[in-house]
Amino acid sequence: APVSKTGGCRFDPCLSCHGKIMNRYRKWVDLFLAFSGVALWFLLRQMLEQVWAIFRLPLFSDWPVQLPAVVALGLSLLAFSMVKRNKKVVTFLDEVSLELAKVTWPNGKETMASTGVIIIMVGIASVILFLFDTLWGTLTNSFLAL
Repeated sequence: APVSKTGGCRFDPCLSCHGKIMNRYRKWVDLFLAFSGVALWFLLRQMLEQVWAIFRLPLFSDWPVQLPAVVALGLSLLAFSMVKRNKKVVTFLDEVSLELAKVTWPNGKETMASTGVIIIMVGIASVILFLFDTLWGTLTNSFLAL
């Protein structure tokens, strides 16, 4: 399959390859959008329950699901469908997932080594700041005692 630089597309993405690559990561985009919809439903439900409590709106206790949860579900489904139909948002998320696939992620050994270096540097910086703070506090107290 031709790549964009050798297939006559110059630096523009080769459409025959681009569609196949984008479809490979579409499941992750859909999963992200679904997770975002669930998170939005949870937040809206919490917020609407507070609104119902503040304004003392009626709750139907005989219903299996409370009204704020139903309203939150409707709003989150509406938001999910609007985002899913927006081609610009879906294209952006497809491109983000494509770029994330190109990232070289560190392995466990590199991650542990980097974490160790960070912990040591934070410890050194903490000791230096403690010494400066102690020195400054001592100097300030002795100056104020004059």
